[in-house]
Amino acid sequence: MRVEIARHALDRVPLSIIFDDSTLLVNLNYFFMRDRNLVDGENRRWEDVPVVHPESFTREFAEWCLEHGVKGKYSIVPCPAALGRIDEGLPMFSRAQQEDWLAMCRELITPNFDITPEMITHTVVVDPDTCQPLPEGIWEQYEWQTLPVDEEERVFRYISRACEILVNVGLPPAGVTSPGGFGGNTLEFYARVAGAAVRAVTGEPLPYFFKRIAGNLDIEVPVWHGDRKRGEATGEIIASTQDWTGSWTGYGEVNADRYIEADLQGGRLPELIDAKQPVVLCSHWQGFYGMHDEDRAGYNAFKQVVARLAERDPRGEYTRWRTCSEITRYACMREMAEVAVAGAAVVLDLPVQVPELTLRIEDANVAGVSVAGTPLRKVGTRADFQTGTFWVADGGAWAAFDPQGAQVSIEIQVRGE
Repeated sequence: MRVEIARHALDRVPLSIIFDDSTLLVNLNYFFMRDRNLVDGENRRWEDVPVVHPESFTREFAEWCLEHGVKGKYSIVPCPAALGRIDEGLPMFSRAQQEDWLAMCRELITPNFDITPEMITHTVVVDPDTCQPLPEGIWEQYEWQTLPVDEEERVFRYISRACEILVNVGLPPAGVTSPGGFGGNTLEFYARVAGAAVRAVTGEPLPYFFKRIAGNLDIEVPVWHGDRKRGEATGEIIASTQDWTGSWTGYGEVNADRYIEADLQGGRLPELIDAKQPVVLCSHWQGFYGMHDEDRAGYNAFKQVVARLAERDPRGEYTRWRTCSEITRYACMREMAEVAVAGAAVVLDLPVQVPELTLRIEDANVAGVSVAGTPLRKVGTRADFQTGTFWVADGGAWAAFDPQGAQVSIEIQVRGE
């Protein structure tokens, strides 16, 4: 008999959507393009894009995601374009406007989305104590693609400040997001310092970071700097699609067919699902809203994508919407777990425990599964397979449960024995 922890919880491919560049009310990109044009001589259309993404749009989106079970990650830039700290108030808006937005975010976005900072400004590097731009005029996503590894305390303090601002407004982050290329050339260092910073501010033992996008059919969920004794690690979420919902400009390509075509077979997402690879869409808040309140090109395309995914898997047998932290925490658990099999007995050593831990049992005619002396309920179909059950199919069996401690004893009853 062979027993292993399945790659995906409940053996369902995780679906998730990443939102970058979002923040409280202001369209960060208006200021990013305006200020960056002066640096590199580009002529991006900053005057054409909206200055504000209204709360009404964000609220409508959040309510729709709750209704349809859509999950993922939502950035909140703590000091957008160095205009001001969101915990101290942006001068463009009244205190009431900002408090209403934050209350909406806590109520409607956080149930289905992780919150992360996208470092402090998503534009220029600032002094983390004053949040004022440094005189040398360096940018987070450009000069800090290579982080100053000889100044670890400085980088730690920078990322910590981003997290602290979100904690101050009642939105503790699950991890961090890179603004553009931030940290990309010093990934191991970035993973270590970012993990330590989030952990120090929030107490979260398993934070994650988002930096990379993969275009192949081998989508990893890397685990960095695992410590079995402490039950700590830093996960990394890697997006598996490009952005075809308007991109970071707000006026880029919008094309639902790039994700999944009307026949439900073509496009990037069916390819990933059939290969049992994580489906992590990369999107930008500017593209979802578009150029004005009646535009919403990216948002409307995404609604079409979600409808097609549901049509392709109407009973939820093969896919499941997840937050990014659910995906990375499961990967950390699996990476750090030890599985010992002796006859019909299985012992799991789990420095990290997560819900819906799923075992794949092969080379055995499974008649029953008990976890810590409690039998799991047998189900007859993949659609009914949930935590607390087991399901026999494909020459083996699947079992799922919520572990109650670091040491878990499992007994597998094999037909004929």
